[in-house]
Amino acid sequence: MATSGDCPRSEFQEEAPVEFGQEELLQGPVQPEEFVAIADYAATDETQLSFMRGEKILILRQTTADWWWGERAGCCGYIPANHVGRPLEEYDPEDTWQDEEYFGSYGTLKLHLEMLADQPRTTKYHSVILQNRESLKDKVILDVGCGTGIISLFCAHHARPRAVYAVEASEMAQHTGQLVLQNGFADTITVFQQKVEDVVLPEKVDVLVSEWMGTCLLVGEKVFPIWR
Repeated sequence: MATSGDCPRSEFQEEAPVEFGQEELLQGPVQPEEFVAIADYAATDETQLSFMRGEKILILRQTTADWWWGERAGCCGYIPANHVGRPLEEYDPEDTWQDEEYFGSYGTLKLHLEMLADQPRTTKYHSVILQNRESLKDKVILDVGCGTGIISLFCAHHARPRAVYAVEASEMAQHTGQLVLQNGFADTITVFQQKVEDVVLPEKVDVLVSEWMGTCLLVGEKVFPIWR
């Protein structure tokens, strides 16, 4: 991880040439704006910045749709635009306990293992993705409340979408990121540990999926579908 000692450069250092497909510039010089990292990133070459989730990064130029020029701890470099978001406004203290209680309940592995072990439920998710894989091919998918990321993984494996953004507000998102990496889909699935109301996505999505029905949710003889 680069530090100010490793990279004693100012925010006014000349920007390096773009080598990520030579995309068209989006903006000229603008007023620097502070963003917050919403995911870890490890630089792949000396023109990029490494950072950890939660760190503040000063964006000096939104160079292309995918890569921005920023400064952290005295270092300047490119960062992936989908790894940062604007700082969130403070929540009303009277309302935070509801979020903490709700999302805290979904942060434990036990609950998610129970849901995954519900074979009719999980099998139905799988079959619906298979039935619609042609419609999902090359699309950008948003998985709301992704949990362990099972639907995102089904989509990435069977449908070959262009990108999947998996949003999960609970601590489970940390496990989801590891599952995505271990299954070899880190180039397709990006996990965001945020509420869907707050997440800043890098692009417009084509398809919304959501694992919203919990365990054994039945009404009469009908099972709720996963699409809405």
